[in-house]
Order: sequence, then structure tokens, then C-alpha cells
Amino acid sequence: MISIIGAGPGGSTAAELLAKQGHTVDVYEEHAEVGMPVACTGIITGILEEHLQLPKRLIVNVPEKARIFAPSGKFVDIKLKNDVILDRAGLDQLLADRARKAGAVYHLRHRYRGHSTNGNIAMGIEDLEKKELKEIETDLLVGADGPYSRVAKHAQLNQGRKYYAGLQYTATVENENIIEFYPLDRGIAWVVPETSDTAKVGIATEKQPYEVFDKFMKWRFGDKYGVLLGERQAGAIPLYDPRLRTQRDNVYLVGDAAGMVKAPTLGGINQSIISGQSLADAIKHGADYEKIWRGRMGRDLYLSLLIRKMLNRSSAQDINKLVALFQRPSVKQVLEQVERDVPSKFAFKLLAKEPRLLLYARFLL
Repeated sequence: MISIIGAGPGGSTAAELLAKQGHTVDVYEEHAEVGMPVACTGIITGILEEHLQLPKRLIVNVPEKARIFAPSGKFVDIKLKNDVILDRAGLDQLLADRARKAGAVYHLRHRYRGHSTNGNIAMGIEDLEKKELKEIETDLLVGADGPYSRVAKHAQLNQGRKYYAGLQYTATVENENIIEFYPLDRGIAWVVPETSDTAKVGIATEKQPYEVFDKFMKWRFGDKYGVLLGERQAGAIPLYDPRLRTQRDNVYLVGDAAGMVKAPTLGGINQSIISGQSLADAIKHGADYEKIWRGRMGRDLYLSLLIRKMLNRSSAQDINKLVALFQRPSVKQVLEQVERDVPSKFAFKLLAKEPRLLLYARFLL
């Protein structure tokens, strides 16, 4: 028996593939509905198409460009290759439906409380409807339960983990169908268009998210921005750490629970799906899970972390110069042809086109 805690992209991807292998798979989700509440902008790069064919009904918008701002207010527009804005709850529900059809059983309103290991794994699972705590034995336990993973905590796989605080609202704002990215002090802000007059606006920062959000919104939309705001979403975002383990004995972590988030933009849907696939392959072939997922995306996650460290240590003047370099036609051409999730495929191309980018390597020392 395989028990998966959490019905997000990583958990449901693993559930589907493991059920297809013939395993008995149970997925425990504490919320009453898969995919809710939403805590994500839903931006997906084209690399997802390599792992999942998306039905058109899940595509909320196809933005034309990304506009990257400098602190000076100047910006560079990058034509987007295959980016789409997804119905994030719909994606989770699609993946869960696929897992159910493969034979996985979903238990909604069931919360993981901890586990002990003595041969098999004994889990404490609380039925939130009946208000009962049950002990369930399982052969393998998969933590797909988000940034503050309880599975990671009980397996002692979360020591030293660092987080960003994310805060986002749906807002009534006219836009040009352009995703806007703004550098913050050790963080990032965004405006992500959904329709011509609505967008997701938000920030991710190391501390004081509400103060940072207020400052950004006043600068971007004026002092009375509050009348524009609708639904609020907030949550922690893990910072990738290549030193953290994602497996101990028969306990595994996938997606956000494993800290698999690309550090510059702090998104991780693709990475969650890849981790679920990697886990299924590891179990199928009796292989090392860590070796498989690191081989597929470890280098890119590490390079993304270095980019985030570089941005965090750069001054406003440094970032102004960086955006100016991105405005060069030869550099823009590279940025418009690559997938952002795989910096290993474009880092050297950028340096070849613009050697002055090497000057930013000093921030990594």
C-alpha cells in the first residue's frame, strides 16, 4: 500500500502513475475539494506540455509578453514562447480525476497527524467529518502536503528550510495582456493578467508581506488601490536548498513539500509534476528517487537558486544595469527562445551574447 498526503500536482501525478503500476494507492487531502483554496498565480511555461497535454478549458489566458521592470522604472519586454495562465484549481482536479480513473482512492477531509516507523509505517489520519483519529498502516508514505509539510517534519527532512511569504489578490485592473515582474528587496512582485480588466497582483518576500504589498500597490496603483482588490490568497513558498534530502527509508517528498521551486519567480507546478513522475519511476524500477529527480531538474533548480542569490545581493543600480543589458536585441532574442525553467540550456548562450553578465557572478562569492 502507498499513502500520499496531499492532492496537489505532485501527489496526484504520483498517484496516477503508481496506480497504473498496480499499486494500491490512497490519497489523503485535508480540504473538502481538490484544488481549493487556490494559492498560486497559475503561470505555466511551455515545458509542461512535455509532461501533460492540457485541455483548452483549463487555459484562462495566453499572455503576449513579460515586462521586466528595473527599480528605475525602465523595463524590457520579452515575447513569451509558450506561457499560459491556468485555472489552477482545475489543473489539480484534472490530475486527481486521472488518478482516480487509474485506481487511486481519494479521501477528502482527512488530515495527516504524524507517523511512526517500526517495520511498516503507522500513520495517524484524522477524519475531519467524523472527528475521528485512525491509525493506518502503509508500506510507503509520500509527502505532497505543501511547503510546511507535516510529513517532512515527522520524517525529520525539513531542518533548516527557508521560506518566502506570498500574498496575492485578484484585482480589477485594466491591462495590456502583459505579465509584469518587479524586483523587490530580496523578493518579487507581479501583475498577471487573466482578462482585459482583471489580474492577479501579488508579492513574495522574506518578511513583512503585508507591508511590502501595501508599498508596492501604492506605487503601482495609487493610495486607493483597496477598491480594486477581490479574493485574497496567501501562503508560504519554500526556497530550494540542494542540501535537503527528499527521502528517508520509505518516506518520500515531492513538489513544494520537497522545496522544489524555481527560486527567481518562486513557481513550482512543473517541478511538482516532474517529481511525481520521478517517484513513480523510482518505485517501478527499484531505483534511487533522489538520483532520478536530481538528474531531471536538480541542475536547473540549483542554477535558479544562484540567480535568486545574485538578485538578492544586487543593488538597485545593479539591477538597472541588468535590465539595460536585457534590452539589447541579441540578449532579448535568447530570452525569447528559451524555457525559463531550464537555465542550463540558456545560461551560456546569454553569456556568449553578453559577456558583461559575468560581472554579476561576483554576487555569488
